[in-house]
Amino acid sequence: MKKICIVFILFLSFGLSVCKAQDDPYVYRPGTVTFKDGTIVNGMVRLHDDAPWYNQRYIWFIDSAAYAANPNVKGKKYRADDMQMYRVGDRIFDKVHYVNLENLQLKSLGSNDHMMERLTIGRITSHRFYDYPADYTADSGTEEKIDQDEAQRKQDLLSGYKILCTKDDEKKPRNAFDIDMLKLLAEVPAVQDKYQTGGYGNQPIVAHKGLMAKMIATAKKSAFKPEEADAIVAAFNDYNAQIVATK
Repeated sequence: MKKICIVFILFLSFGLSVCKAQDDPYVYRPGTVTFKDGTIVNGMVRLHDDAPWYNQRYIWFIDSAAYAANPNVKGKKYRADDMQMYRVGDRIFDKVHYVNLENLQLKSLGSNDHMMERLTIGRITSHRFYDYPADYTADSGTEEKIDQDEAQRKQDLLSGYKILCTKDDEKKPRNAFDIDMLKLLAEVPAVQDKYQTGGYGNQPIVAHKGLMAKMIATAKKSAFKPEEADAIVAAFNDYNAQIVATK
């Protein structure tokens, strides 16, 4: 009976450890880094899952040789300037040049290169981009109020991401939430029609809407942003697949 209890406790402890590792936003995961000189190195990458904007600036990386020699070795910090791309699991982060004119900050003026998570690749390539926290904040009030304000700012950053896309040889990324999607998808009528009618789970697009109708549609798109984002990515993937098939 004691042996059974011991085994159960060990099993429970192992299960809790696995769960904790999965929930830990700073855990190292298998990945690959392509450095600026083109060298590709396998190893372990640590991402900021709870603050993804930092993943656009730097990662912590342990190469496989160093990890094999010492599993407790500390990671090395690599910045966007050091890399071309990195991969963690099935997620790929590319270096993208983007000047965020809507949110210029002192700390971002030195470099406009960001490691953005790739969403689609092909005729239409797209990436997710997060704004960075403000250089300075001036909070006042109780400690609870300050904590609430900080939590709200973080939530605003998490929900305020952009889907930046380029088509063919375009150099300047555009925010897919703000562009004419029907015009962008026009070369593949099936995809264009499906997006226009809300077939990807997005809000349907009605031509020649009045001001009030446009305001309501904009509010709906904001309220259902995750669904809109998924729809945009799905439409881009369909477009890329079908435009190739028709050539």
